[in-house]
Amino acid sequence: MRPAGRFLSGVKFWVKFLIGCSLLPVAFAASIVLYSQLGSIQTLSKNQFYFLFGIGTYLIVHLLFYQPFSIYIFGHELTHVLCTWICGGKVKSFRASSRGGRVTTTKSNFFINLAPYFFPIYTAFLSCGYFAISLFSDLSKHTHHFIFLIGLSWSFHIVLTIHFIKMRQPDILKAGTLFSIALIYILNVTILALILSLLFPEVTFGDFFRSSYWQTVKIYTSIFAKFSL
Repeated sequence: MRPAGRFLSGVKFWVKFLIGCSLLPVAFAASIVLYSQLGSIQTLSKNQFYFLFGIGTYLIVHLLFYQPFSIYIFGHELTHVLCTWICGGKVKSFRASSRGGRVTTTKSNFFINLAPYFFPIYTAFLSCGYFAISLFSDLSKHTHHFIFLIGLSWSFHIVLTIHFIKMRQPDILKAGTLFSIALIYILNVTILALILSLLFPEVTFGDFFRSSYWQTVKIYTSIFAKFSL
């Protein structure tokens, strides 16, 4: 690599590292707020029970019976494809199997690289499918089945995302490890808050967003105050 190329590479590394550091207070604030809102949940309705039952079911299956790596990898690579199209790029090749996957595209950015780690694609497919079918048929009797599948698919996404992040994925290394992990964590917490807000009346997504913002401001203010002394 030429000196200019090494210099630019070094600048990019440090910029991503500093942005990753700046995201840590946001991650901490979002965690505090979500934990606080979870603590306000008092009783479980039928749908809420099925959501937690779905989460527990996947955990049991994963730990005791089967780890569906090939299904996760296919969804992971498919998310790369969808995000590439959203960004106006083209897909040249697609490969996914239990041994790994790879997508070759004409465009790459941190959104395309990191989207599979924070976007639960199977949960999104289930939601779109349920909504589409409900336009033509009454699915009210099957709502609890849908909620169960949402919990199961979200648990599947989180568990396997953690598993693959620990394997030092090229997508994460390319975008910057600290930056990637901080952003992935924040977006997964945010998506969880959104899901819970639809199930638990005590959890409000608007309040989560506003409280996270002000908690972040509070943390930054405290940090700057210490450095200014």
